[in-house]
Amino acid sequence: MNKLEDLLDNFWNTHKNNAGVAYVYTHKLSLAWIACVIIAIILGFVYQGKMVMFRGIAESSETIISLPSPTEIVKVYVVPGQEVKVGDTIVVLNRPDLTLRVAELTRELDALEGRSNLSSAEIDQKVAEVKANLETRRLALSAEIRNLEAEYESNKAISAKLKSLSNSKSKADGNDAMAMRIKSLKNELAVATKSANEQIALLRGSSRLQKTSGKTEAANIRKELAELRKQQHELTQIAKENWVVGDVNVRDGEKVSSFAPIVTLAHKAPTLVRGYINEQIYQNMDIGEAVKVTTLARNGKAVIGEVVGLSSRIVAFPTRMWKLPEMPVYGREVTIKIPEENSFLLGEMVVISETSIRNLKKQQEKAKK
Repeated sequence: MNKLEDLLDNFWNTHKNNAGVAYVYTHKLSLAWIACVIIAIILGFVYQGKMVMFRGIAESSETIISLPSPTEIVKVYVVPGQEVKVGDTIVVLNRPDLTLRVAELTRELDALEGRSNLSSAEIDQKVAEVKANLETRRLALSAEIRNLEAEYESNKAISAKLKSLSNSKSKADGNDAMAMRIKSLKNELAVATKSANEQIALLRGSSRLQKTSGKTEAANIRKELAELRKQQHELTQIAKENWVVGDVNVRDGEKVSSFAPIVTLAHKAPTLVRGYINEQIYQNMDIGEAVKVTTLARNGKAVIGEVVGLSSRIVAFPTRMWKLPEMPVYGREVTIKIPEENSFLLGEMVVISETSIRNLKKQQEKAKK
């Protein structure tokens, strides 16, 4: 300290005749304050709107096993804290209403298919009856027509041989009574054939309509049955990911109400961080922005997270983040997604920072190589 004072005195004695130096030396305290103010303003412009650092809590996404209907617990295969691998059975459930509905629809489908087959057989029988009646009528009319035609030709041949009628005018076939009868029978046969064909077509159309209607109804029943059987299959809950069992809220044989939580599952490592920014600090954070997440002691490996949620209202900080128990702290909630490969503990308090992201990425890329 004495050496510094000696150096200043020597500098003053050497340059005391310099007016600028003398002014600075005389007003050094004021100039120091002005310099501090200028530096503060510059830093304010540089870091305006940026949140340098804030805290959060490492959490994990959870899934809750529950059903929208009253459920009976058949068997629970897990306990709290147990690690569950993909394919492990978690719990087996039973829904009596589901079993009853499946049985009802199965009986209804069987009855519908039986009625459809019976209706088709009845229609086929009626078509056969119409065809038989038509054939009987056709044979009778054809026989009568053949007899009349034979008789008509015979009479016509006899009339031609009679000399007494040789000079007489023969009547036209259309005016001949027998010819008219033959023509009438042929028309009757054509009408009977047409009527029978129309009746057969109507019966077959009715059969197709019934089959189409029956198929549509059966398809709807099968669709509902498929959905119900899918729900029955889901009554055996199988792990689709690796989980850690959180809470088990039921016991074997117990009956639970609709949407009651049965088992709670969470990832072993945190997958997100819920951060809290003080409401008095302006920040310019956006969705998709990268942040650095480290432990509170900053002695662990940092990870890069991504901002996936920003609350649109002010919320109270968790109690453990209050500086004083009687003084709540309020701010904005920020949700950050982090990689599953991390060393954080569930519920651990972490530090979120917007600084040195580029350097952190470079370090992580080098570590991977």
